[in-house]
Amino acid sequence: MNEVKSALRRTAVYFLLLAVNIIPCALIPDVIPVRNLSTVYLLILSFCLVLYYYHRVPPTGGLSTAMKAFAWMGLLMILLRGVKYSAFSEVGALARHTWYLYYLPSLLMPLFLFYIALLVSSGNGARLKRVRRAALALTAVLILLVLTNDLHRQAFDFQPGYVNWDGDYSRKWLFYAAAIWQYALYISAIVILVIKCRIVASRRNAWIILVPALIGTVMLALLLTDRAPRINGIPIFEFPETLIFSSSAVLECCMQLGLIPTNADYRKFFRRFSISAQITDKNGEPVYSSPAARPLTKEQLSLPDGARIAEHTVLHRMSLPGGFGFWQDDMTGLDRLNGELAEAKEELAEEAELIALQSALKEKNAKIRQRTLVYDTIAKRTLRQSQIISDLAKTARVSTDPKFREDCRRRIVLLGSYIKRYANLTLLSEQSGHIETGEFGLSVSEVLRYLNFCGIPGEYIGSAEASLPSKAALAVFEAFGLLLEINYRELLGVFVNLSLKGADGVKIKVTAENMTCPIPEEMMKRLSDAGVQCETQNEDGVSYLCFTVLEGGEAQ
Repeated sequence: MNEVKSALRRTAVYFLLLAVNIIPCALIPDVIPVRNLSTVYLLILSFCLVLYYYHRVPPTGGLSTAMKAFAWMGLLMILLRGVKYSAFSEVGALARHTWYLYYLPSLLMPLFLFYIALLVSSGNGARLKRVRRAALALTAVLILLVLTNDLHRQAFDFQPGYVNWDGDYSRKWLFYAAAIWQYALYISAIVILVIKCRIVASRRNAWIILVPALIGTVMLALLLTDRAPRINGIPIFEFPETLIFSSSAVLECCMQLGLIPTNADYRKFFRRFSISAQITDKNGEPVYSSPAARPLTKEQLSLPDGARIAEHTVLHRMSLPGGFGFWQDDMTGLDRLNGELAEAKEELAEEAELIALQSALKEKNAKIRQRTLVYDTIAKRTLRQSQIISDLAKTARVSTDPKFREDCRRRIVLLGSYIKRYANLTLLSEQSGHIETGEFGLSVSEVLRYLNFCGIPGEYIGSAEASLPSKAALAVFEAFGLLLEINYRELLGVFVNLSLKGADGVKIKVTAENMTCPIPEEMMKRLSDAGVQCETQNEDGVSYLCFTVLEGGEAQ
């Protein structure tokens, strides 16, 4: 209720100041120019309104700009009216254009009031921007048309040669359009302030805004219909002061209700403030202080923002016009949480390290299992050769024939070289899925070298650089080893040539002299399944075998 009483009292003051303007008309009509005296009085009040808004309203923000612009337009309106009827009263063209210019503040004041109402309302920001732009555009067009009235005379029409233009003229459609737009902005602003208020507590008392608004509307209606009361033939109020004082009273009610933020009541605010805060002057002397605020030393006043002045107390500061603002934060709870977070972070780091070790161990075990599977595969595929080596070793151990024992040793070395190279090719295939012809050639060459050691001539020539599918390469190498194994006693020589034949793929030609046993059917099937084509020819005791890798043999 305090806000209601304060708003009503201040509204009464505004209209009382307006009523004082009647005195020049009623008491001293013939002593001095009444209109000049009234203009001086209203100019003083308008300038006081400008100063009042600069003092009362926060210095920044769209709302502050609109209110200050409203006050300046009021001052301009009174000034233009006074100039028209005094300085330029005898110069028709200047007085007439001053009259036109009078419509600049006349149209902008309702527009600024409308802007203030939109900024106070709870509407959508993007939509309000579009509304403001549209209102400004229409107002600017009306102002421009009125200022250029001499070109088209759609606002006021005069006698030829502008004879007696100040009293003998007629109003045209543009004048009524401007008047309707003024009242539309004025009424829309009042409706928005009363209905669309975003502050619930203020919305309950928003009806107070209607009091000065209704008084101003009635006065403007009386002026529009030429029924305003007169003293000595002069209306006791006119459009400029009516618009200024009624709109200012509306804005005062908004400030009293809290719709428009102001710089007042700081002391009351700080008395109710539960936070430890204070405002000081430039010398550090407290101006406003909350009950919870602790006195600050000179050293603390000079500390930077966010400095700690106690174990769990942080001091914040900010610059204000004419001084500084200080407030203190109790960091006890936050420090406790930070301590708990630090402990949790340390525990999480230890847990993350343990998880990383477990992951590394799992990865290592997986690699070991994979490698074990590969070794198992190698052992399975070379089981026959390993068994032959075992049998040869046993036989040689019990034999006393040096020649027989040497022959067993040589065969064991040959089979060992095959197992070694087969294992190497298998491991390479696990890494990329392909085997380079260079690696394949080294494996064949090493086996042939040990074949020479066994007394059977062997030679390898490789001229192709390509990648062989691992399955095909292993199948060919197994077939080559099997041929040497089953024909070991009869072979007189072996020659292997690896070459690249364009689109036909990689060809591995094996020339074997006195080869009596062909490749078994089971091995032929494995070759076919691996994508290897095998052709065999025999001529004069020499066998020619051609292994063609049809897939994956791509030249480098």
